[in-house]
Amino acid sequence: MEDAAGRSIWGSDTAVLNSSSERVLVARRGRTPAMVDVQRIDGSFVKSKAGGLTVVDRSYLRPGMVVASESDPGGPLGVVTAAATALDLVHRNGDGAAGVSPADLRRVMEISVGDYVVSSSSGWLGRVVEADLDADVVFDDGGRCRVAEASRKLRAVVKEEDYVGRRYTNTRLFPGQRVSSSASSWRTARWLHGSYWKPSYVQGTVAMVKRSGVLVYWLASSPHQEEPPAFHQNVNDLIFFCSPNVNSWRVGDRCFFRNNNPPSSSSSCDKHKDDCVMRKQHQRKKAMMMRKKRTREITRLLEVDRPMLVADTHTTVDVLWQDGTRQRGVPSATLSPYVPKNHHDFFPGQHVCKTVADDDAQQSESPPPVAGVVRSLDCKDQTVRVSWLITGDNNNMDDNDETVSAYHLGRILDHDVFYGNIVIRLHAAAAGTTSSSTDKGDLSWVGRVVDLCDDGQVQVKWGDGTMTKVLPHEVAVVKEQWVTEMLRQMGDWIYDDGSDNTQDDTTNQAQPTANTVVGNQTEGNNDQGQNNNTDDAPAATSIISRVSSAIIRLGSIVLEQGKRSFRVTGWTTVEPLAAASENIEPVSISTVANALEIDTSVAETVHGEGEGKAEADDATAGVEAFRFQQFDVVHSPPDHRYLDNVGQGTIGGKTWTKGVQREGEWKILENDLPDTIYVRAFEDRMDLLRAVMVGVCGTPYQDGLFFFDLQLPPSYPAAPPLVNYHSFGLRLNPNLYPSGTVCLSLLGTFGGQDVELWSPESSTVLQVLVSIQGLVLTALPYYNEAGYASQVGTPMGLRNELPYSENTYLLSLQTMLHLLRRPPAGFEDFVRDHFRRRGRHVLRACEAYREGCLIGTLDGEANATEASKARPCSIGFRLALDNIVPRLMAAFGEIGADVCQPAI
Repeated sequence: MEDAAGRSIWGSDTAVLNSSSERVLVARRGRTPAMVDVQRIDGSFVKSKAGGLTVVDRSYLRPGMVVASESDPGGPLGVVTAAATALDLVHRNGDGAAGVSPADLRRVMEISVGDYVVSSSSGWLGRVVEADLDADVVFDDGGRCRVAEASRKLRAVVKEEDYVGRRYTNTRLFPGQRVSSSASSWRTARWLHGSYWKPSYVQGTVAMVKRSGVLVYWLASSPHQEEPPAFHQNVNDLIFFCSPNVNSWRVGDRCFFRNNNPPSSSSSCDKHKDDCVMRKQHQRKKAMMMRKKRTREITRLLEVDRPMLVADTHTTVDVLWQDGTRQRGVPSATLSPYVPKNHHDFFPGQHVCKTVADDDAQQSESPPPVAGVVRSLDCKDQTVRVSWLITGDNNNMDDNDETVSAYHLGRILDHDVFYGNIVIRLHAAAAGTTSSSTDKGDLSWVGRVVDLCDDGQVQVKWGDGTMTKVLPHEVAVVKEQWVTEMLRQMGDWIYDDGSDNTQDDTTNQAQPTANTVVGNQTEGNNDQGQNNNTDDAPAATSIISRVSSAIIRLGSIVLEQGKRSFRVTGWTTVEPLAAASENIEPVSISTVANALEIDTSVAETVHGEGEGKAEADDATAGVEAFRFQQFDVVHSPPDHRYLDNVGQGTIGGKTWTKGVQREGEWKILENDLPDTIYVRAFEDRMDLLRAVMVGVCGTPYQDGLFFFDLQLPPSYPAAPPLVNYHSFGLRLNPNLYPSGTVCLSLLGTFGGQDVELWSPESSTVLQVLVSIQGLVLTALPYYNEAGYASQVGTPMGLRNELPYSENTYLLSLQTMLHLLRRPPAGFEDFVRDHFRRRGRHVLRACEAYREGCLIGTLDGEANATEASKARPCSIGFRLALDNIVPRLMAAFGEIGADVCQPAI
């Protein structure tokens, strides 16, 4: 979605309504295309067409945020290293101020949910996850009461304070706001002035708000501190450290000047009081003066120091680009926020290591450097200039620069420190100060990263204002996470699922943060490659769910006609068997994709023009037919993932056994397996299955082998099967985790609705296998990540889809090497036979890609097609091929494959 100037529109942007020149805050996208909801300064909402806005500022850009240039979204990324914001303020009475520094202002509440705070007595750092609010309310006759837990009890008369997504920055209540409540709330309030509650007290004005207490999730402590303090804290016992990026200043925020001293009217009142006392003999005049005094007292009580409103923001940032250049004072509106999607997006100053073994280096007497500092990255070539650390001495880096493939590098998790990170000093002796970490108010042990230095050190600004350089291993990163997740970790007794929408400051921002505990290891978004990530958190795409729904729906139609068997031919046509096709016509996935408004280039697993069974046969065309049966029943292997789940196959009884063996899954698999899927069932463990899929042409998985272990639970078919992928620690698809988790709505490992989910009446194991090969092992796996289908055709999608596919292909080649060394039991002959026959096609594909062919565009014989010329592969990818092809040739040669020397 773009504005009138062609800039992308993001939530919390400051924009101008072109029709009125009014400054507004972009709140959310509208329900209709090209429409957005914007928030005026007074808090009211209006709808606007995207083309009726012009984005003028992005005040939420803060150090550590990754950005792209609006003028070159496909170019190098940058990281914000510093930010400066000036605010224009306006008061309800018409007064205003321009260019005010946020340092001169305070919010309605100094401490908000999400803020980082330090306990002044115990030396612990934590985050505020809940906050109680008390409010003084004054009524029209001067009566005044204090309402505890006011955010739950008071309601705004005019909902001008409805700040969507802004509860971290401002409270729902503020001085000068007209509020109402129930009679019981007024009766139970603490009355400060005037008589007890009156029935006429229906509405009042908020005179003052204050924090009565907060709930803190403790993250880390200064050295030598052990037990964390209590969760519940008095705000007076906390020292504010910093706010997260989500608490930036934005249009509509309410604030006060820090040095504001509102004039007091008490002196005039006292004077009148003295005059009244001095003139006791004049009774009538005394009564008149008392009435005046009462009027003035009420007027004084009704006076409220109302906050000012932020009318406009002006933000500039300093940016360090991936190519090593720096820019200072860049207008924020010329940059767009960007979440790195590829594991190989590096930035200058990051510590990296080689992740791909170098056989020649391993044989040399002196091993190469294993760690280095990134100097620059070429995003087009996918190459990185690295300064290697030879002995660990950060000063010994001269003449050690090398340009390597980005696919050969990975971040060093123990040294993964980045701009804006909050860090804890690990050793008190390194502080360089004589103050004790146990001193009240000492903040010399907690700080924020302000720079990644050229010499490999990290510059940190500590909480006490000092700035020093440290080595990455001398600090620990405080990992961020959602506020709701911290509440969960504190225990069920305190976690609120958000059902009470009136709770002040407890709603999460729409901007996720990362992790929970202290440490240097941070998990990148959408990590790919050789890593030890064992996160089983599901990830899937809406496009997978939608196409999967179509496949499931088609299977259901067949089964509703009493024909449980169906044949999948090609991967573009679902064709009922002859006996079941009387009333059902074949339906193509391309037709389903069109019906669901899905790009068929993403929906189909083969390259664009191929159709029918001929394409499924491309993977083995022109060679002698396999003698390996597609389905067979053998003895269970010793390396099956679910072998230890003993007895699972017999709990279901005879009915379960009959349904699986004779009339159910085995029969379907025996009759209807596609030509590129092979399955083994086990006579001694009927609940177990093992399947292998051949990667089809037109994808980065071409000619690869992908193994899956399955188990049918005792409740099958009421519950879906368990599926585990043989990953070898590699993540070559967003839906296939290094831990082996297979993320698919059909398996219940990702959310879905209706036909997207497993159906006991219609779903089968065959359906699961077809869905994995047809919807997971796709031509463009980048878009398999949840929500990424919307990026098809966008600059962000085009920037990321090729590097992801290139890395996927490299990981597929590595998987081949793993399989040749450790083939799954029962498939040893199959693996050798497959690569003996297809090895030369694999090497031919490598040569074609090195010559510039686009990944995933070769035909079944690994020859270039017309689509292969659309976009060349990167130089970094070719360098990575140079590394792995010799090992592939050696491995293929060992099994007797007919390979020829490629021109690499």
